[in-house]
Amino acid sequence: MAAHSHFSVGDTWFQSFREGYNPDAASIFRESDAICDENGDLDGFVISSHKMRDRLELLGIDIASTANAFNHGYAETSEDYRPESFDFTAWLEDAKASVSDSGDFDFGVDADWIDYAVDIRYVIRAVIEIYDDDVPVIWNLADVIGRGFVSPDPRLCEIELERNQGATVAVFPVIVLTEGSTDAAFLSGALSVIYPHLIDFLKFMDFGIGAEGGAGALIRTLKSFAASGVANRVIAIFDNDTAASDALSALSSPLPPGFRVLRYPDIDIARKYPTIGPTGQEVLDVNGRAGALELYFGEDVLKDPSGALTPVQWTGYSKKQNAYQGELLEKVRLQKAFRRKLDTAMSRGNVLPDEDWSGMVAILDCIRRAFQSSPARPSQSSAKLVSERHSERRAK
Repeated sequence: MAAHSHFSVGDTWFQSFREGYNPDAASIFRESDAICDENGDLDGFVISSHKMRDRLELLGIDIASTANAFNHGYAETSEDYRPESFDFTAWLEDAKASVSDSGDFDFGVDADWIDYAVDIRYVIRAVIEIYDDDVPVIWNLADVIGRGFVSPDPRLCEIELERNQGATVAVFPVIVLTEGSTDAAFLSGALSVIYPHLIDFLKFMDFGIGAEGGAGALIRTLKSFAASGVANRVIAIFDNDTAASDALSALSSPLPPGFRVLRYPDIDIARKYPTIGPTGQEVLDVNGRAGALELYFGEDVLKDPSGALTPVQWTGYSKKQNAYQGELLEKVRLQKAFRRKLDTAMSRGNVLPDEDWSGMVAILDCIRRAFQSSPARPSQSSAKLVSERHSERRAK
């Protein structure tokens, strides 16, 4: 009997691969997902479906592009090997009904052609959509490894990627450009705490101490990357302030399809925030005018020893935007406080209930959804996901 590898999502099994494995799957699994035996030899990989959905959608593999991939695969398949007709939406609804009624879905019914015609990453994304609850996504290699067809090295995915550096852009990490090295360092650290399963899929560029910062410098860096023909997808994320609006108003040249330009999102705490200006102290909405990264550090960091929020100081006026630029006072103190908060969370592997990470979650959610062609399905709230992920890490 031949050895096979295969995939499963929940109780749905699909794509049996004879005496080897599908190398395309190496782009979405990592050593951190490896399942090993008592000798440290690889048996396969496992990750929860909500984490895999995050990874796939970061690569632009959302449900809309998945539907396109299935429909294209059907059109390219010989009529001898496919059903008379295929509608992705109807197929998905039938699969959901099957799971709802019986708890599983027979992938083989009128669907054998899918294994050969559709990229495995889109197949996994489709099957994840079938399940309302979080379920394991498993790449089972035990049979092909045990019979000597595949190396038992847990770094199998990394080795495969190194071997195929010239492969499709979807295997490369997404490059994230920020207005400064401090933003890059803090966002990268927050990613490791909030979405650790995305660490290998996002690369925050740090150009080093002394490198020019600010919105204007980010515009120039963005244009350089666009002109360079870099294979990676690229995200440039700007502060949510007046200076960024000024700089972006001058960005007129079209960017390559794999580029996205984002702003830090509006957040609730900024809607009624203490400010100091020419007319004295006022509580104002500072979204869009004073949204540098420090504003997203969390209420626990933004409050001073007396319990008051560190105010925004209005500075230069932009005629083009008809608005003042705002900056938080005591930025150095705030950065040091956030660094302590971040280092503590990273060292213990979790966040505490009384810590406010909502601002960082909001930014990272913008980044991870940048390449979606349709709105993400709100399966669970971000706050709940953060809590669950840290419970998982404590359990380990």
